[in-house]
Amino acid sequence: MSEENKSTQLRHFTTRDLLIMAVLAALGGVTSTYINAVNDAVHAALGTPGASQWAAGFHVLWIVLSMGILRKLGAGTITGILKGVVELMSGNSHGVIILLVDLVAGLLVDFGFFIFSQKKRLLPYIVAGGLATASNVLVFQIFATLPQNILGMTAIILLFFVALFSGLIFAGILPYLLVNTLSKAGVVKIPEKTIQKRNIGWWILLGISIIAASTAVFLRINLQGPQRIQIEGAVENPYAFPDDDSQVEQVSREMDYRGVMTEYRGYPLFPIVQYANPNQNADTLLIEASDGYAFLISFEELENNPNILMVQEGKGNNASFDIVGPKSSKAWVRNVSRLSIIEAEGLSILIPSGENKQFDPDNWVSDMDSTQISLPNGSKKLQGVPVWKVIQANLSGEQPNTIIFRSESESFELSWTEIQNNDDLRIFSIIEEDGIAFTLAEMSGEVRIYPLKEIIIE
Repeated sequence: MSEENKSTQLRHFTTRDLLIMAVLAALGGVTSTYINAVNDAVHAALGTPGASQWAAGFHVLWIVLSMGILRKLGAGTITGILKGVVELMSGNSHGVIILLVDLVAGLLVDFGFFIFSQKKRLLPYIVAGGLATASNVLVFQIFATLPQNILGMTAIILLFFVALFSGLIFAGILPYLLVNTLSKAGVVKIPEKTIQKRNIGWWILLGISIIAASTAVFLRINLQGPQRIQIEGAVENPYAFPDDDSQVEQVSREMDYRGVMTEYRGYPLFPIVQYANPNQNADTLLIEASDGYAFLISFEELENNPNILMVQEGKGNNASFDIVGPKSSKAWVRNVSRLSIIEAEGLSILIPSGENKQFDPDNWVSDMDSTQISLPNGSKKLQGVPVWKVIQANLSGEQPNTIIFRSESESFELSWTEIQNNDDLRIFSIIEEDGIAFTLAEMSGEVRIYPLKEIIIE
């Protein structure tokens, strides 16, 4: 084969190349959910500055592996885009912004390898892995509620360098060792040298960079929340905030921002909700964002947590609101579009002693994760808690044998061994106009029973 043909072959992706990128992207997208869970647990346990970014390199590992194996310009970007799509479809709590995060990471992986002629050495891996991993901190800050003091900005800088170090280790050195091990074992065949025209390569990278920047601007503009937030639902006085008659004044609160005490200034959320005169049985607030993301906060937390603020970003036509301060970081919602007050109905749980207990989703907020669920009336992004955790919390003695799930017209049963420690099978809360309904479904989106009315433990 001539050198020209070799060059042409190496510049284009074969079916094998596309398959490798797709597999690595899928692995990266699926494992990111579990990495986030471990990361949150470590952050909660340590509470030290930067603890939330120690494992950030694992998110970029798969993109670097793709580039390390294929060594073709564009492999990183394509893998990053595919990974972002997988994460978005699997219910990543960051919403559509994750597409931009992975796109930028893929672009920087391509850049990190492209600037070096000897791509099999360690240096391209650590440059690509470090830059791509650290970029997530900067991309998220484009859409974040920025802390309003120098200490908070210092926290962002600290997070950047912790993510950079994580990238050097887990997205640089680790994939370098894996690629070389796989190559020596004959599992993958890696091109010895990629022949390409440097000028064309730079133009390609420039084009991808422009696409990434345009995507950031597009998302920033289109995901911006409204200037006034509708407060509605189970209330006597629905209204839009800010409202001159509500007389809610801004306050400053210090709260933990990724392990660093940071000051925010905004409107306390509880009096904003109270001004709408919630119904007597109303006990839950649904916060909805402009990108479709939603999360629940109980009235109990609203009343007892003075740190929950509605923070205004921008002024005039560029104004929007974010929620900061809830105990669960998942309830820190950017670009709020609506606040809905609802009356939550408990799910009946009949335990072996004959006692009838109630499942209250407000008690399980910290254990919830979101995904798209295929309901009869269409697909919805819902929050769900592992059913085994709920059952185990209601047990007082011996382990059960069988769990029966019932709706109004059907029922089915599973053994406790099938359910125990199974985080994929979850109780999902469905927000409806007249309250909350429940469904038992898999994280894949498959519904097992809907609507779920009763759980019987035998």
